[in-house]
Amino acid sequence: MSLVAEGTGTISVHKLHPHIGAEVRGIDLSRPLGDGTLRQIKDAWHQHTVLVFRDQNLTEDAQRKFASNFGPVAKRVPPPPGSARKVEAVAWDDMMMITDHVDANGKPVGSLGHGEMWFHTDKCYHRRPHRATFLYGIEIPSEGGDTRFSSIYAAYDRMPAELKKKLEGAMVMQGYQYGHGHRIDLSIDLKDIHHCSQPIIVVNPGSRRKGLYAASVNTLWVEGMDRDESEALLRQCFDIVEDPAIIYDHKWRVGDLVMWDNLACLHARTDWPSEQKRLLRRCTVEGEPLY
Repeated sequence: MSLVAEGTGTISVHKLHPHIGAEVRGIDLSRPLGDGTLRQIKDAWHQHTVLVFRDQNLTEDAQRKFASNFGPVAKRVPPPPGSARKVEAVAWDDMMMITDHVDANGKPVGSLGHGEMWFHTDKCYHRRPHRATFLYGIEIPSEGGDTRFSSIYAAYDRMPAELKKKLEGAMVMQGYQYGHGHRIDLSIDLKDIHHCSQPIIVVNPGSRRKGLYAASVNTLWVEGMDRDESEALLRQCFDIVEDPAIIYDHKWRVGDLVMWDNLACLHARTDWPSEQKRLLRRCTVEGEPLY
């Protein structure tokens, strides 16, 4: 645990998992933050990847203002013109409502409604991946709906030396197939999805640590490699990065603000009872190109 004074109170940082995650206590994110407080939060973020702030009361503006301390708040990125996916019924700009609520006519009032989502990372399939994500809990089911975080630092550290050697300097094609399951369809036409070539081993600009930037939902293949060999190597990577030993499961409470570094972790979502509703509010900030 580390401490820093803020006015008449004290901020404390409490580790939640051996590899990833910490809770920050003694802070109200709806109030202006001093430079010293922001430095402490950023230091904790670089060290722990995922930060949890409990019992917050945040308007959209307050959430947006806090996020802006970490980079430009990102605008919505719509599906590519050639996508076969239906156009989302709900329009949004920089603040996404993640919910399974529907209106009186059964029309969704938000995005990414119900059910499980497997490990992925936000906007890895764009030239400038979104660096940080900020998710605020408004309505939480009594069970399930957890967000799971896997440390790609720990994944890199656990890679066998031979696998590291084969993939050091390698580029992979990252993409996102809307509404798909655990493994992106390798036969999909790239023009129908957002996609971008990225390094599979990334160096985080905040911590300077290396991470294994591979997710079965996003990573199609290793560029310039035979597809069978590529898939065999990637399957090894997925097994490593999905190891329960390096995963923190966040069990939500109303008023939680959780922020994470998309260049240091993957995240996933568990299912919850169909008769219960879930509502969270999300924004992200832009990052820099990885090469």
